[in-house]
Amino acid sequence: MDIAKQSSLEVLGYLKTKQIKQEQVAKFLGIGRTTLNRKLNGQSDFRISEVKAMHKQFNIPIELFFKEN
Repeated sequence: MDIAKQSSLEVLGYLKTKQIKQEQVAKFLGIGRTTLNRKLNGQSDFRISEVKAMHKQFNIPIELFFKEN
């Protein structure tokens, strides 16, 4: 599994653990749920501004988005 996909899946796991719904995050970011789902499944990248906003609003640790090998 590549690093980006692993990071995305960890963010998805965090959302599930904290019972934060994808619809809630998508609405907050101003993107569609399908677009968010692609990002959470590693098919597309999060923008830095989205990472910052999600961290601030939902307390998602920034390091989940930036895994190293």
